[in-house]
Amino acid sequence: MQLCIFYWKWPLNSENKPVVQLLTQHQKGPLIAPALASVGFTLAVTEAFDTDQLGTFSGEVPRELTPLACAKRKAELAVALTGARYGLGSEGSFGGGPVPGLVSWNDEILLLHDSVTQRDIVAVVSGPVPLLPWQFADTETFERLWAQCSAGQGWMLQRQQRWYKGLTSAAQIKAILSDTAWLPGEVINLQPDLRAMHCPARQQHIIAAATQLAARLTSVCPQCSATNFWRKDVERGLPCLQCSLPTNQIKAYISSCDCCGHQTKELVAVSGAEPTWCAFCNP
Repeated sequence: MQLCIFYWKWPLNSENKPVVQLLTQHQKGPLIAPALASVGFTLAVTEAFDTDQLGTFSGEVPRELTPLACAKRKAELAVALTGARYGLGSEGSFGGGPVPGLVSWNDEILLLHDSVTQRDIVAVVSGPVPLLPWQFADTETFERLWAQCSAGQGWMLQRQQRWYKGLTSAAQIKAILSDTAWLPGEVINLQPDLRAMHCPARQQHIIAAATQLAARLTSVCPQCSATNFWRKDVERGLPCLQCSLPTNQIKAYISSCDCCGHQTKELVAVSGAEPTWCAFCNP
């Protein structure tokens, strides 16, 4: 077995389960712990570093790293600050997606770092989050908009150079607005608080990423038994059902091992692509 292999064969009922240290200030632990426990890991949470220093959704602190690099930085900090073998970094980002500008799209990354082997296992889950900023210039409009708010979702607003975050009730927002008189023509911009503890839609994506991470930890390479033998690439060229020419549709999924490089190819369930996807039949 190669050095890069995660120790995945832990007895699930052992009292000495390996500990994974998660660096977060946003209450992600309960979302991730059950999935890791199912494959023999105990999750511990450390707040020894202010993760907001790496970037905030409100833009007060710009994130200078890519989401993946930020997750890796958090995982490595978790190891360095606690002395644990395993560190876990979690990073969420918004934007892009299949219809940029029309649907708010969330990408969630979980990166598990092994400080002994220096190996990382990365789980990524993406999906829509039905949240948009609101603008209003009077309390009547605010009341109408608030009635459409999803339960449990937090909000934030900036007023007179100060940010108010984690707002979960109309009373909180009204109290902020009543502190000072509205300026002539002032429009209030109410934005969704996208931090994990205030965004139920995002929480579901974090849970899904944790489930995927657990699956990666138990998916082993048939060649060398390393974990994280997973679909990491695709082969395109599914033939058109009408003319048989290759299209850009996926023909096969490729699972690969990060350690020994072994690959397997899994053909898609369909025999061909609809002509609508064919550059010859539907130019």
